[in-house]
Amino acid sequence: MTQFPLYWVQYPDITDFPNHLARIHTLMHLSQSGTLQRYYELRDLQIGTNLAMEVIVPGLARWMSLSLALKLFASLSTLLLTTGAVMVGRAITGRFSYLLLGVLVFANNAMFQLGLLNYLFGVGVAFWLLSAWIIADRPAGARRLMVFSAGCVVLYLCHLSALGIYGICVVGYELSLARRRSLFAWRSLVLTLMQFVPAAILHVLVSSNSAGSYIPAPSPYTGMGISIVYKMMLVFLAPGIGVSGYLLAQIAIGLPLVLALYFSFRSGALRLVTPARWMAGLLAIAIALLPPSGFGSNLVDIRLIPACCLLAWCGLEATERSRWMPSAALAVIASVVFLISLETTYEWGMRDGEYGRVRSALRQVPGGSRIATVTLDHGETTASSISAHAGAWSVIDGSAFLSNFYIWPFQPFWVAYRGPYASLAALARTDDPAAAPPAYETLKNSYDYVLVFGGDSAARLRYAPNAEAIYDSRSLRLLRTGSTDHSGVVGR
Repeated sequence: MTQFPLYWVQYPDITDFPNHLARIHTLMHLSQSGTLQRYYELRDLQIGTNLAMEVIVPGLARWMSLSLALKLFASLSTLLLTTGAVMVGRAITGRFSYLLLGVLVFANNAMFQLGLLNYLFGVGVAFWLLSAWIIADRPAGARRLMVFSAGCVVLYLCHLSALGIYGICVVGYELSLARRRSLFAWRSLVLTLMQFVPAAILHVLVSSNSAGSYIPAPSPYTGMGISIVYKMMLVFLAPGIGVSGYLLAQIAIGLPLVLALYFSFRSGALRLVTPARWMAGLLAIAIALLPPSGFGSNLVDIRLIPACCLLAWCGLEATERSRWMPSAALAVIASVVFLISLETTYEWGMRDGEYGRVRSALRQVPGGSRIATVTLDHGETTASSISAHAGAWSVIDGSAFLSNFYIWPFQPFWVAYRGPYASLAALARTDDPAAAPPAYETLKNSYDYVLVFGGDSAARLRYAPNAEAIYDSRSLRLLRTGSTDHSGVVGR
């Protein structure tokens, strides 16, 4: 039920889905395409974090289309995430409970909608590794440390944030035990931390030899007062972020979920086991203290919210005072999951046709052209504005150079821009929602085509001086600037 939207539409409205498609497409076909080689290259250093997709999806794509392979990877990420949470619940409560199926409510969370598939895959692996650590509860011997040290390295290769979640949860679990044990437990806690040493060494080697930058990035949420307000907002947004990436589902599901849990705890119908309180509590502290961006990623603090929600949920236990029958609870869970899936399918279905128009426009572009994308600000957009990553679609359709291709200099992805084109790519990026679109004259002198998103016809006209409009629809316009001749040869 949770995966139905993913396979109902041809192109799901997952923000980074087109970019992931384009990056893997380039990785698979770079050696056979001279046009791609003009703009992209493989980095010399090919070991780093955030690489689960780069390893798994090309292997799947040998037996199926790349789009289907990426969808299967997305499904696998969700499967690992939810079953991993179930196993953590089994480990800390000692039994499988019908309440554990409630983890499916968090399957289509906002991080899934954003396309952080490597992260979700990594968190799923982290939950499975955490459950294994809890079940194998005994003094941390050398063999055990070696096994879990290897697991930490695998986690690091999947995603750095997933390793951080595992580390926080392990510390939280050990602290919950230390309260009931002797002082020797604190020595055991120190030995427990030894499993992270190999991954820490690998991170130092990777970040010091790659283009990576893992220091916190500048943020608009600076200053004590602004930061406190921002973090307080996350407290109210957390339930919605945990259940869906769309506002309607966030309001319709997130708020009732909080109210239901509040009254259940107040009446004594539910309780949260001690290890879950410690693990989810430490994650909440991390969300409060971490910067919004940095360490090679954006949304560093927000992306921990679904993991925190899952850890809190999987530690729930029904008490004798609970009036919930298992069949009634399962019916409620199934209904909520169905409603979230229905809302997601509706949203993706609307955007699937809009993506088709993007692809129709980009098929007019000769291979090897330089394309810039402009998204009009909210004051000029209409309800029909779209969130497609046109540059990524263009790579798949044959054009080689993209303005907003998902290859970040500070991420150790295997595919990278060639040096002369990295600055050109950054010229047309519009990552900051508050930033004004790049000046058209700047784009016209650097790119062969400009694709404008959103706005009505009058607003789009100011982006077309001395340019030929070769595709026009309600939500986008493709302009040829004149730096490309009619034979399709890219000029200067």
